[in-house]
Amino acid sequence: MIKESGAFKAGTKGSQTIPQILQFGERILSIPGKKGLNAFSNTELANVLKERGITDVVLAGVVCSICIDSTGRSAFEQGYRVSILSDCISGRTIMEQNFYLTEIFPLYANVLSYNELINSFKISNIS
Repeated sequence: MIKESGAFKAGTKGSQTIPQILQFGERILSIPGKKGLNAFSNTELANVLKERGITDVVLAGVVCSICIDSTGRSAFEQGYRVSILSDCISGRTIMEQNFYLTEIFPLYANVLSYNELINSFKISNIS
């Protein structure tokens, strides 16, 4: 359905970065090439993360049962600590999303809300 509708196609509104992310300027890096379900497949993502010494991956986006799950599992299998933002992902249905949040993602990732993630940064900066 995503491919048929042309969603997320390069150069369209669905592929544009939202203004809330754009405000971070060059701190946000776009890595082109994703053609399949997994953000590591056909991209330089693994190399970029390794070059920058990144050990933790936080996932947000759509569709939880496909792209989020595929990318999260791949990151986990490559040794990254994976977190998935429960209120920043979407499934094809509410039932599917809730199932992945409670039954699948906890097998390999820390599932937390956006606010819990932000608060963890505040707490770690105090120490």
